[in-house]
Amino acid sequence: MVTSLLLLHSLSAAVAVDPPVRVWFNSDGHYEFGDRAKVYAQTAQDGYLVVLRADAQGHVRVLFPIDPDGNQQTRGGKKDELKGRGGREAFVVDDTTGHGTVLAAVAKTPFQFDEFAKNGRWDYTALDDPGVRADPEAGLMDLVQRMHGTGEHFDYDVASYTVSPPPRYVGWVSPYGPGWWDPWYGPRVAVGLRFGSPYYRPFFGGGWRRR
Repeated sequence: MVTSLLLLHSLSAAVAVDPPVRVWFNSDGHYEFGDRAKVYAQTAQDGYLVVLRADAQGHVRVLFPIDPDGNQQTRGGKKDELKGRGGREAFVVDDTTGHGTVLAAVAKTPFQFDEFAKNGRWDYTALDDPGVRADPEAGLMDLVQRMHGTGEHFDYDVASYTVSPPPRYVGWVSPYGPGWWDPWYGPRVAVGLRFGSPYYRPFFGGGWRRR
């Protein structure tokens, strides 16, 4: 009896730490405008991966693969950082406040992207969906379902991030000190007097759910 309970406990622990797919950020999910977000994904088994991001306004971007004809394959048990174009971070936080959502889905068969591609690049007009603005997770799931042409089972995970309201600076100089020019401040006048929009700094957040 004791042996059976220990076996059940071990199996439960294995399931808890080894979900089919997991996605997470390089922070606790709290960011500020302009932060560069690193996104990581890991699958339990080899398969095909797609990762979508919906910003606070509901605009959808594809984080993986970078291009529609890119390699979707992922190796089970391997932690991957999802790089942006040119090897940069997955995305730059361009929300000024609110919540963003990243959804990663893995399947045993390739996803079909023809409906969402144009001239070898992602067609973000085709990815624009009012359902994402109404319910980011459900809307992104609908897009993945449309990409999964075979109709077979796939697993997914969701991570959300939060963007703090940008701080406002009032004064004669940039918070970076004299000699620094930043387009948010506009032109420099005389000994550093600056006019223009307030300076915005960045921030993020995240979590994950397994389905």
